[in-house]
Amino acid sequence: MKKMTKMACAVAVALLLLPVPGQAARTASANRGGKPVVTMGDRPGAVVPGVGQNKNDTKQNKAAKGSNTEIKNKKNSGTQASQGNKTDTKREVKTKQTVAPKRNLNAIYILPKGYKDITIKGKAEATKKQAAQLIVANNKNLPIGCNVGEIVDLYWEEAEREGIRPDMALSQALLETGYFNFGGAVEPWQHNFCGLGTVGNGVQGAAFKTTREGVRAHIQHLLAYTSHDMPKTELIDPRYEKAHNLRLQKGLITKWSGLNWTWAMGGEYAEKVINTHQLMLRCPDKEPEGMWTDHKKQQKELEKLYEKKMKERNKLEQYKYEKPKHEKYKSENRKNEKHKNEKRKK
Repeated sequence: MKKMTKMACAVAVALLLLPVPGQAARTASANRGGKPVVTMGDRPGAVVPGVGQNKNDTKQNKAAKGSNTEIKNKKNSGTQASQGNKTDTKREVKTKQTVAPKRNLNAIYILPKGYKDITIKGKAEATKKQAAQLIVANNKNLPIGCNVGEIVDLYWEEAEREGIRPDMALSQALLETGYFNFGGAVEPWQHNFCGLGTVGNGVQGAAFKTTREGVRAHIQHLLAYTSHDMPKTELIDPRYEKAHNLRLQKGLITKWSGLNWTWAMGGEYAEKVINTHQLMLRCPDKEPEGMWTDHKKQQKELEKLYEKKMKERNKLEQYKYEKPKHEKYKSENRKNEKHKNEKRKK
């Protein structure tokens, strides 16, 4: 029995001294600085970095990598979205800064409630005396060949005939001419009270011989914008047909607010006209001094000046028409001279 126990102990010690399968290979390769090697002692399917894997393991690894890349892409997309939101907010801030704030027109002009509904046609609200008061307060000596009382009477007469509001039409004339002080491209001898044909660059526009003709042309031009009807008097406005046809195509304008960007290139043109009219309504309803001064001498001088200026205009227009003919004639002469010189040389 003692011998048997001794033998069993010896076998157990021998077994303990035997190396574990795969352990030596791993330790040896580690000592050599090489990569670990998979041996039969390792469990099947074990993943060791840097060593080839079986098909199932590669699929699992790819799936894991794919999930990792998806997570990264999501993170990147999230960061890009956040950056995009930041840029969008920056753009919004920039656009908000560049957009000009709306002007408070009531702080600039005297505008009644519902002023955008004031019609071009209708009856006068202001009186003739109030209109005269406003003109005299800004210009006592009119350079247009008539006195204050006459110009007011002419506007009331011509406008009421066509159904146009005379006080508003006169307010427009005061705005266009600077209370008949002029100072722009249009001169007093033209009797152009509404800027007919003044397209800028020093172009003077239409001209009329008398004050009545100038007032009538103004009223006719307003009628072209606002009505299907033809004027009841002889057509004097040189731009009536063009303006009337345009309005028939695009739509008639029945309110003063519709004249913004149409009659004049400005978004506050109607507000300026209405502001002038409101100033007229604030004037006292009594006849001002100097309303009926004599302007007959001035009227004759303006008529002579009108004839002189119109002759000059006609000459310029004729020259513009004939200039191309003269240039063509000169070019033909030059060609003939060159041809003759070439023949002489030969």
